[in-house]
Amino acid sequence: MKTEKKMNRRKFVAHSVAALAAGQTAFAFRRSRTQRPLCNYRIAYNDDGHTLQHSSGLDDLLKKGVDCFIGTQVDALFWSVGHSDIYLFDTKTGEMFGRHVKQFDNASEYRLHRGLQSVLNDRRDYVQAMADRAREIGIHFFASFRMNDCHDSPEGWNSRDQYSQFKKAHPELLLGKSVHPAFATGFDFSYPESRQNKFQVIEEVVHTYDVDGIELDFLRHPAFFKPDEAFRHRHLITGLVQRVRALLDEVGTSRGKPIRLALRVPFTFELAYKLGLDAPAWMEEGLADVVTAGTPRGHELDLSMSEYVEATRGKPLTLLGQIGLYHPPEQTRATALNYWKQGVHGIYLFNWYAPLRNRDQWRESLLEIGDPSLLNYRNKQYVFDKQIGSMWTRSHPKAQLPLEIQIAKLGAAAAIEFHIGDDVQAAAAAGYAARCKLVTRFEDAMEDDDLQIKLNGVVLSQEQGETEYKPTLFSKEDWFHLPFKAQLLKTGLNRLEFILLARNHRVAAPLTLADMSVWIDYETRT
Repeated sequence: MKTEKKMNRRKFVAHSVAALAAGQTAFAFRRSRTQRPLCNYRIAYNDDGHTLQHSSGLDDLLKKGVDCFIGTQVDALFWSVGHSDIYLFDTKTGEMFGRHVKQFDNASEYRLHRGLQSVLNDRRDYVQAMADRAREIGIHFFASFRMNDCHDSPEGWNSRDQYSQFKKAHPELLLGKSVHPAFATGFDFSYPESRQNKFQVIEEVVHTYDVDGIELDFLRHPAFFKPDEAFRHRHLITGLVQRVRALLDEVGTSRGKPIRLALRVPFTFELAYKLGLDAPAWMEEGLADVVTAGTPRGHELDLSMSEYVEATRGKPLTLLGQIGLYHPPEQTRATALNYWKQGVHGIYLFNWYAPLRNRDQWRESLLEIGDPSLLNYRNKQYVFDKQIGSMWTRSHPKAQLPLEIQIAKLGAAAAIEFHIGDDVQAAAAAGYAARCKLVTRFEDAMEDDDLQIKLNGVVLSQEQGETEYKPTLFSKEDWFHLPFKAQLLKTGLNRLEFILLARNHRVAAPLTLADMSVWIDYETRT
């Protein structure tokens, strides 16, 4: 039980172990997976709760956080009920945001608190009001739990207002120096107290609110154990997921309706295992109804979903491909179509703040990306990812960019492989001509570099290429736009090779491909 004062550790452990035993007993009565209906979500939209920052009361929140999806392809709203170990509802088992804060660190945190209080003043159980409104407009409502959010880390996001009294009282339960400093304030889930601390709030929400589902977000932020202990402790997280599944089935049975379980996990099994997450076992055991495979930030636009597509094949399980943050419609279309062509069942939008920004472009995407047939013959930009910072290395694979290109005689050609969802041949047959170009940015490029580029084995002529100069603070960036024949592009896997035939020997730095994208623009034939 979580309290506002320090709890005796022995008493807490005894309580936790008893609760775990009860959870295992309850799990024995779990209903068959086949009794839970399939979730056919075209788009699932995750709101991290910060819509509260822009809300002046309950009616305003319902308008901005729920009604905005009327007429779109959004079939499920995932509402984040908290960050770190702090919650955005009137919790009795956890700690509500701002409860112990006398002065907020910044305006953003204060606006969040002010918005939350304005909504609570209108209705203490505002989460139920959101769930009810969502059902009125025909979409499912999930309460989303970030399983080990670390925005309160001084070495990361430094949101000190989110550092709970429980963490202050129990530093021995935190990961500390065993992980990247940005995740140091996360709980070590090898302790039963840490797992119980999370479960009790999930249990409170399930019993208090009539929601359609619960999401366990294991990606924001991805650290649960000391790195060298994660794989052998994976059964502990599995036990927690089983407890939640049993809870949902028990409460759902009493209400006469299913309560669904969604999981957000790393997009490869290897990455999941490194974090102590046995995602393949969870799917095989039928614990989840919805699985979103992605990365913590969700910025990446070229992820392979092959392992999850195969693992969910033939199972009554909905697989979602993730798009994080807001991107221009052309990039969002490309990413969504790639996911659809790989075999996902829907699209998951994470940290998509677009409703509070550019509404027209946001709505355009929500009217089309949930239906792959609407994405054909629409302009697209396929963007390829770059290596990210060290804090995310355990949850991300090594990216293909940046790519160092050595002189050809010193080794094999530098190459990048990528997927394209468009079928330009079918487009041509349907009367839509595709104009394609490769857009690249190189670092340490010289005017006398002799660089040959091959697409699927064919050398690209550079005669029609144009360089666009973008000024930076101290210099400029050179973006090279190279048109190429559309028929060279394959649906599915493609390969680009960069062959450096000559390089100025007085430049020590290697020629480096820093950014790359493929643009496809369609025009109707007259």
